[in-house]
Amino acid sequence: MLKWIVAIFEGRSAVEKRRDNPLLATTVAKSAEIYERLHLSQFIDADSSDHLARQFFVEIDTVCNAAEPLPAIRGKLAEAMLRFALYQTLMIGSEFDEDPAELRDCAGISGELAEYTDRLARKNIGLRADMHESENYTDDGDVWSIVTTEFWTSYWFLETLNAARKALDDVVTDDDWYRPFMHAACANQESLYRIDLDLPPAFDPDIAHDAAAAYSIFADIVISGAGDPLAEWRDYHAGTPIPEPGQCEKNSDPVN
Repeated sequence: MLKWIVAIFEGRSAVEKRRDNPLLATTVAKSAEIYERLHLSQFIDADSSDHLARQFFVEIDTVCNAAEPLPAIRGKLAEAMLRFALYQTLMIGSEFDEDPAELRDCAGISGELAEYTDRLARKNIGLRADMHESENYTDDGDVWSIVTTEFWTSYWFLETLNAARKALDDVVTDDDWYRPFMHAACANQESLYRIDLDLPPAFDPDIAHDAAAAYSIFADIVISGAGDPLAEWRDYHAGTPIPEPGQCEKNSDPVN
């Protein structure tokens, strides 16, 4: 259990009512479990972990104590998913047997972009902005170490928000939409990276443009508050040749 959890919840204070929120308490406890399950101590030192955890707590506290926590969590989760996709797409490659989120065999995911990380850090607007915000970044430095740290950090926060979503019972029991959303976000990010690199699409060329556009709207559906974002996505694209997000040859969930 991380030190920050004890520090946050011990004693009494003026914010006692907010800390007594059962949704917040459940989410914070799950976040600590996720930290251990992801073996984040291999990638983030203890001081950095505590610093990040406190940052996470501020954001989690805000959404869990919102007047309407579900739309607040949905919006924050969608934002976190898009950030996660910036890094997850680069973590898949032939030399990375772990394939952390297990998306290698999904449509639109090639596993070929890790070797282009240095180029993308200079060319892609989102990734370049993140690189320059890192105190460890230099033009000729080790971009990969920053990518690895940012990946695990974003994964931790994303899964924490997903825990809050589950605590609110925002789950479709038989066919939940979280993993399909992850696939859609990462495949769409790969499409954007390939444009930056002038590489051919990872989707079948006949559907590449339409598939990337279709996957990109998944975030909008999530934010809209649809009860079942995956079902709504299916309705939008019924009868098209675009593969359904989440229908991967290997689609287990290594975290939950």
